[in-house]
Amino acid sequence: MSQALTDTEIERLSARLLANQNPGALSLEGVDGLFCALIASPSLIAPSVYLPVILGGDPGESRVFSDKEDATEMLSLLVRYWNAISEDFRSEEPIHLAYIEEPGTDNIVGRDWARGFLRGTRLAPEGWSRLFQDEKEGLAITIPLVAGEIDPQWPKEPLSSEKSDELLQWMFAGAARAFQYFESDRRAFAERKQLESVQEPPEEPYVRPEPKIGRNEPCPCGSGKKFKHCCGAPPTGSIH
Repeated sequence: MSQALTDTEIERLSARLLANQNPGALSLEGVDGLFCALIASPSLIAPSVYLPVILGGDPGESRVFSDKEDATEMLSLLVRYWNAISEDFRSEEPIHLAYIEEPGTDNIVGRDWARGFLRGTRLAPEGWSRLFQDEKEGLAITIPLVAGEIDPQWPKEPLSSEKSDELLQWMFAGAARAFQYFESDRRAFAERKQLESVQEPPEEPYVRPEPKIGRNEPCPCGSGKKFKHCCGAPPTGSIH
């Protein structure tokens, strides 16, 4: 079991993410949604792929970190946050209560989370269209609805607190259901990657077949001359 973040650490991580001024960088609410999608994803997405999404640019080029120590702490908190969500999805009651800010973007609670989730689905789009089109998986469609991708004019009138809470519950349940839905896909992906690693022969280091002959050493042909004046001499007409 990984060590879950304390409330103080969560607020510190949130503040650090908000301090990042890179265009498109995610808040902690957006990161929560992104991580939920990536953990549930039918394929494994590497940190080198999703970190630029979080930071709004390449970690090595962005100015989000003040120094190496700052970068190490922030990335460590992100890893622990990821692990906590993963454990939530794998628990007996697979539900994750996300980090949500109020009143929310466009006064819609959970909109940043939903948009972060959808950004995660686009990093591994192969299976997600299948889930969203599955009539038996109606909870998941709540996510693009709240994100504003189904109807940009939704909602026509302000949502009540009761309706907002209901939509949050549907989204979180949809994310947990997605994790279960793609279980076999993730297993097949891992097995395929393992098979590929076994089939690829390891690259062998180059070994010189004979010891290198110095230019001033006796030529191995037995002429008695130095190598540079015998078999090691450049061909006639060579440019020196």
